[in-house]
Amino acid sequence: MREELERNLASKIDARVVADVLNAYEGLIQKHRALDAEAALTRAGKFIEHVFRALEFIRTGTAPAEIKSPAATAKQLEIDTKLPESIRILIPRIALAMVYDLRSKRGAVHVKEIDPRGIDVDLAAKAASWIIAELIRLYHVDNENAVRLEMTALTRATFPLLESIDGEDFVSKKVPPRVEIQLLLGRRSGEGATRNQLGKMAKCSAQRVSEAIKSLKDERLVHQTGAGFFHLTGPGEASLMTWLSENEKV
Repeated sequence: MREELERNLASKIDARVVADVLNAYEGLIQKHRALDAEAALTRAGKFIEHVFRALEFIRTGTAPAEIKSPAATAKQLEIDTKLPESIRILIPRIALAMVYDLRSKRGAVHVKEIDPRGIDVDLAAKAASWIIAELIRLYHVDNENAVRLEMTALTRATFPLLESIDGEDFVSKKVPPRVEIQLLLGRRSGEGATRNQLGKMAKCSAQRVSEAIKSLKDERLVHQTGAGFFHLTGPGEASLMTWLSENEKV
């Protein structure tokens, strides 16, 4: 999807700035999926700096080399009434409150205190995905159906433990086959996957893949379309998030 995002965003924003935004976004999502909360929050800060550079490009036609004060930049955007409301208000406020402030003002975790970084990263990843989706909505050049799919893929839940190398998706740690199938389908929200594709992506035997798919179908946690593609359902996504929350140290 990187190529589609670049094509759409570059219709309004300098291509080099777009690359910086997407590189930072991918770094955040990658570290989130690897369960590296500290590194993910660092990437979140970089992402927000590049987002404000992109917003400044939209406002002025020039992207600064760095953003010294995101809060000051947000104020400048807000008073420019020629800009769309999302650029003036929504994106800057979400960027500051849900990503930048979260990262910079949480403070140290004390001994015996529950570490909040896991939920912080979840929120930052969702906010970052929403920001990219909103920019695509405003400045897309692709047809509306294609853009709708891109937005849906961006704003669906971001699951950990998923990686992609050379276009091949896989689960990076050993989990029960049912969970592995749910994770893989969560990665492919919108397009789904065939039984053959799931068999190639999963790191367990063909029999265990088939057993996992059957049990998930029986429980309505996945749905198979008439064309043979499996999709994660709403209850399937909820059950997966429950399992992940109960097995954070997997």
